[in-house]
Amino acid sequence: MTGESSVLYNITTLGQFDVVKNNDSLVMSASSSKKLWELYKFLLVHRSQKFTPDSLADQLWVSESYSDYRGTLRRQMHRLRQILKEESADENGCTILFASGYYMWNSGVSIKVDSDIFEAEVAQGDLCMEIDSSEALRHYLMAIAIYKGDYLPDLLNQHWVFSVRNHYRRLYLRAVEVAVKLLNHKHAFDEIIRICQAAIRIDVHEEMFHIHYMRALAAKGLRKDALLHYEQITGFYFREMGLKPSREMRELYNMLTTEPVSAPTSIKDHVDNAHFCEPDVFRSICELEHKRHERSGADYSIGYLTIDGDSEPTMQLMKSHLFSHLRKGDCFARWNERQFAVLLSGANREQMMMIFDRLLGRFGEGERFSAGGAEGAGKSGRSGKE
Repeated sequence: MTGESSVLYNITTLGQFDVVKNNDSLVMSASSSKKLWELYKFLLVHRSQKFTPDSLADQLWVSESYSDYRGTLRRQMHRLRQILKEESADENGCTILFASGYYMWNSGVSIKVDSDIFEAEVAQGDLCMEIDSSEALRHYLMAIAIYKGDYLPDLLNQHWVFSVRNHYRRLYLRAVEVAVKLLNHKHAFDEIIRICQAAIRIDVHEEMFHIHYMRALAAKGLRKDALLHYEQITGFYFREMGLKPSREMRELYNMLTTEPVSAPTSIKDHVDNAHFCEPDVFRSICELEHKRHERSGADYSIGYLTIDGDSEPTMQLMKSHLFSHLRKGDCFARWNERQFAVLLSGANREQMMMIFDRLLGRFGEGERFSAGGAEGAGKSGRSGKE
């Protein structure tokens, strides 16, 4: 690729599509020419290949029927040349060539494509990782700044762009992941927060961005902000997709609610813990568990452990006891001042009461607690509320 002054076209593909020539947007001036731009994009994506008129039409116009593919393409190419302001250019100065019965991209036309630069920066970051982590970080941050969203996002149904789009998205995810790791080593939490905020705007559904964001907030001492974000995003996932918090999200929540946080620590320390959550989150998880039972018949049960009297120290001891003795797939919540609510996946009500008996038997002040079942479904045939 030649120097900046000799670049004929500046092409944007990440997050939006644009073709700029002499500081003018050709896409804006011909925004209604959708089919022409689809032809241009196809050849841009496949600019190392060449196509017969029939094969080009088969790729672009799967659901359409033309009696004269060759004539249609000639007319399309002529109009595209007009949009690109190449009417007066000789054959070598045209973006798309037709030679020996094939259409192809003209590699002699000087272009600058943001996705090419993005990919090159990621590759440079990978090369520098073993030599100079600071230089690697610089390249990853440059790549992250270039990526503004999906590759050619306006192409929603064209199969030929899916694999390329996924390729760039995977590179972006890896660049963010490695950059956050390197920034954590530098305790550059403000930079992590900035990167994650931008990443969440690009793709709110990518859970990894939220996890890194909340961990950076916690590392700065902004635990309440991290917990608020947790409640908001888990609520969004439930409302929009019916998803309950993943294991990684539950582990992070445990860390935020049970540990002092001054710097990032490994969330792997909490893999074997049950999930402790707030009552609203507990309700959402229970609703999802009930839906899972309706779909697959999977057992579940919900019960309560209630203290006799009022003793906050004993309640805190019971909370630690439940962390240690419930399974990692179970969850529980502090329901009120005197009561814990417990959800046991894979256990019917009869099994739940046996589990509660063992829990209280191992608890030093177990005689102060009473156990009861609220709801459950399973092979015992008992289902519903007491």
